[in-house]
Amino acid sequence: MIYEFGEYRLDKQRHELCGANGTIALEPKAMALLTLLVAERHRALTKQDIFQAIWPGIFVTDASLSTLIRQIRKVLGDDGERQAFIKTVRGHGFRFVAEVREIRSAQAAAPVEALTPATKPTIAIRPFRLLGHNPTQQAVAEAIPAELIATLSRLRWINVIARGSSFRFGPGDADTADMAVQLGAQYVVSGLVECHAHGLAIFAELSDTRSGQVLWSDGISGKIDDVYDMRARVARELVMALELRLPMHEADRLAHVPTENLDAWGHYHLGIRHMYRYNRADNQIAAGHFRQAIELDKGFARAYGGLSYTEFQNAFQHFGVDVNRHRRLTLNHAEEALKLDPLDPFCNLIYGRAKWLSGDAEDGLIWVDRSLELNPNYAFGYYNNATLNTVLCNSELADQNVDHALILSPLDPHLQSMFGTRALAAWIGDDLAAAHRYAERALKSPNPHLYVFIIAAAIYAQRGEALKAQDCVDAIRAKQVPFGTKEFLTHFNLRQADKLSELVSTLAGLGI
Repeated sequence: MIYEFGEYRLDKQRHELCGANGTIALEPKAMALLTLLVAERHRALTKQDIFQAIWPGIFVTDASLSTLIRQIRKVLGDDGERQAFIKTVRGHGFRFVAEVREIRSAQAAAPVEALTPATKPTIAIRPFRLLGHNPTQQAVAEAIPAELIATLSRLRWINVIARGSSFRFGPGDADTADMAVQLGAQYVVSGLVECHAHGLAIFAELSDTRSGQVLWSDGISGKIDDVYDMRARVARELVMALELRLPMHEADRLAHVPTENLDAWGHYHLGIRHMYRYNRADNQIAAGHFRQAIELDKGFARAYGGLSYTEFQNAFQHFGVDVNRHRRLTLNHAEEALKLDPLDPFCNLIYGRAKWLSGDAEDGLIWVDRSLELNPNYAFGYYNNATLNTVLCNSELADQNVDHALILSPLDPHLQSMFGTRALAAWIGDDLAAAHRYAERALKSPNPHLYVFIIAAAIYAQRGEALKAQDCVDAIRAKQVPFGTKEFLTHFNLRQADKLSELVSTLAGLGI
């Protein structure tokens, strides 16, 4: 959609404002606010409407909104006295009052392959459809999407369309392509609630509005009394679908876009794709994409977090030569990410991992726990909580947290690490049979790394399975990196003295 007003032209799809002298620079949130005001010009928007749309899930003051209004008025040649474009509605909010002409551009209707999003992804949650003849359950059909909006607004790396806008589309009165054009949403969640004599069923799906492709769907049923637990489960599973599937989907979509045409979020998504392959070459490619994202957007907190993650791998898995330098860069990039966005769960978790890498597991756990306070459905957070509790020899707590991570994300890219952590935690808890079971699952998961092999080798040795233990030792040596007991204990310096001594003795016997 393109809006023309006065001498200006606002391209919603490109996130671009042009005037008589060409493109006008406008920071992303100011652009988002201008687009919102123009699109909703039929009414005055309250401050709360604007806060929810522009800063979802974040507390900001009126001063932040006033700053954006001043920026927009300045580039439009408007001011608080003239108010030719944006009118202040006293005691209420703001309204765009200039005459606007709408143009549905060919580009707005173009297929997904022709478009590259200029900002972070945007999602809309439409009202769920109610099936059955129980009008008392209409509140459930409305409460579920409202809860999803509130839950997703905490993610911060994705824009969530405010309820006032997305609920203008009823359960079945618009297709996803219409929502893409009118709301600028690349993704939409829709669903239905079916009531029957003994309970209800909830069905939900996540779709790409540009291609119509369904990325995730789920259906659950239960008793009416279970409705609150069912709502929480839908929200929990949708969060994990977004955290894992959406970045991979965006990376697949952008895989053939020339590098020079990618924006910051395009580079970020491709970086995530390579980051999870856990080898030296892909780790370097991922770091390159994160650096490009930062070059395009100096305030991109998650790109700094991604760069910290790749430096962590350089130090942790010895992808790099100077481990101390990579350890230092891991912490530096994590500090920058946290400074830019202290409420992002990913940035908090990355900082916690950096503290652990620097030798402070106790302090690292505080920041990992904070990531779970910010997002209680964060599988990566539960896995890292389990890892640090394993180092601290809180085996029961570690087992519970890794179990929760596996429930949230059974196909997680960190699966080998999750099972490796669980194997070590079981060994610390003197359950050698469970340790053996989880070690074998870790080795059968994709991309087992050095630490998984060394944990499995120790467990096999203690069970008298010498050949399997030697296979693990050979796998470590085949990596041709300076890695052995010393390097392992740098990060897994168990706080329980007898277990640490037992582990050292076992590894020494293997010649690692």
